[in-house]
Amino acid sequence: MVAELAIHRTLTRAMLAALTLAAPIAVRAQTNYAAEAAKNPGAASRPTPRMADGHPDLNGVWHHFFGIGTIQKVGESFVVGGAFSPKSAELYTTPLRDAKPEYKPEYAAKMKALNENQVKEDPTLHCMPPGVPRLGPPHQIVQTAKQAIFLYADNTGNQWRVISLDGRAHSTDPETAATYNGDSIGRWEGDTLVVDVTRLTDETWLGDNGLLHSRRLHVTERLRRVGDTIQYEVTADDPEVLQKPWTLSRTLTLQPDALEEAAPCVDKDAGHYVSFEHHDNTR
Repeated sequence: MVAELAIHRTLTRAMLAALTLAAPIAVRAQTNYAAEAAKNPGAASRPTPRMADGHPDLNGVWHHFFGIGTIQKVGESFVVGGAFSPKSAELYTTPLRDAKPEYKPEYAAKMKALNENQVKEDPTLHCMPPGVPRLGPPHQIVQTAKQAIFLYADNTGNQWRVISLDGRAHSTDPETAATYNGDSIGRWEGDTLVVDVTRLTDETWLGDNGLLHSRRLHVTERLRRVGDTIQYEVTADDPEVLQKPWTLSRTLTLQPDALEEAAPCVDKDAGHYVSFEHHDNTR
């Protein structure tokens, strides 16, 4: 919290437990892709706009991430918002039903331990960046001939990635440190933008539920604009811990509104947990 009246950017378990006694709320944070598509009916059937260089135009706002829930303190009372408010509940009614990554047997125990202690172990609940691929598809894209910039207003704060499109290769400097979002370079395969991501730190998860990965993680994103939609696919390949590559797909819809800046994320929950209830934080 920035001040006493500020909104938590990570879900405060102690507050949620108190709220549940006064006003039971059972909203499972899932996704708002279906709600976003409803804002632009027939989006996929429209002509696909192109840049001056002939490539599809990916510019625009494509997604809004509403987070896992917010809690605001007003006087001596706590008011729920975000994914837990009745106004936002309709945005979270379509389960994604994603396939789960298949781990090698020797990592099963570690993943199970992380999952069972998710509230303490999940980096995103302590304001750490989700990293790629957990960050999900871009919320807004700013595209030029030589680069694409992916913008995100996430519950962990504002994130951005710069994807070079000028033909350069990945950095080979051994002193270059691994980062949350890695080293991204892009290329066009026909009308599909392919983003290749390497040099990712192992301090992040692939997703919820203790989905760990190693520094050998290699991520490939594919974005193909169809009318006013983007078919987004991401594949995580980690030969150290995964039995096989893991792929997720999303359909993004061009949004009529602007991307709002996310509030700063400040972790004041650690050390005050009264419940270890599990949650989803699906992007």
